Amino acid sequence: MAPREVLTGNDEVIGQVLSTLKSEDVPYTAALTAVRPSRVARDVAMVAGGLGRQLLQKQVVAPAIHPPVSYNDTAPRILFWAQNFSVGYREQQQDLTALTFGAQDLNLTGSFWNNSLAWLSLTYPSLFGTMVTFKFILANRFYPVSARNWFTMEHLEIHSNGSVAYFNASQVTGPSIYSFHCEYISSDSRKGSLLVARAQPSLWHVTLQDFQIQAFNVTGEQFAYASDCAGFFSPGIWMGLLTSLFMLFIFTYGLHMILSLKTMDRFDDHKGPTISLTQIV
Repeated sequence: MAPREVLTGNDEVIGQVLSTLKSEDVPYTAALTAVRPSRVARDVAMVAGGLGRQLLQKQVVAPAIHPPVSYNDTAPRILFWAQNFSVGYREQQQDLTALTFGAQDLNLTGSFWNNSLAWLSLTYPSLFGTMVTFKFILANRFYPVSARNWFTMEHLEIHSNGSVAYFNASQVTGPSIYSFHCEYISSDSRKGSLLVARAQPSLWHVTLQDFQIQAFNVTGEQFAYASDCAGFFSPGIWMGLLTSLFMLFIFTYGLHMILSLKTMDRFDDHKGPTISLTQIV
């Protein structure tokens, strides 16, 4: 049957149904559907934002998604990913994102893994005019209190020109069956300072945005469920809770005072004898 005939037939059926509903004064809501849209969106972004143009519309560029760094011996052992990996030395800045994630020639020499200790070593042959190696040192330990294994990023080492800079990262921790994720892992105080330089002031500055790492119980090339660094209670939540508790205390105290009010059971009659009241202490 031709599409035109099908459309005409469907239109007649719809007309008959609507006529029946109108004649019986039945309130109704109609939803007309189709097997496929009559207009085909050429751009996927148009489907997400609607087919019509929006006021002050501009094209939104999605951030590039690059694969994680994966250290393998006989199987994937360590996964490391960040949306942005930036390093500073003295007054110089360098973005290592493109040189790290998705780079075919990334040097992982010096990386190591076993069930209790993992090293992820990233070497850049020409960074700030010299060879620089970044080592992420992670340890896996069993804690009897929780009866499970937890991993901790012991520190980050930066090797260059025969010297080593150490950054403590003890807050990068989580159950060993999970990965760890944080919006920022940085030595910058404005971004949390989860990387703390042992020697102050430090010539090196490291910032990892959207950081995620897993060094134990890795299965394939994908991260496990992430243990996030964000706390359960933000400052806004604490302020709301404390304010609510303070208001509840005022309400409870006021209600208690109202319920404690006592009225006299006898009243003075100006035509009769004066009532003497016993003072209540």
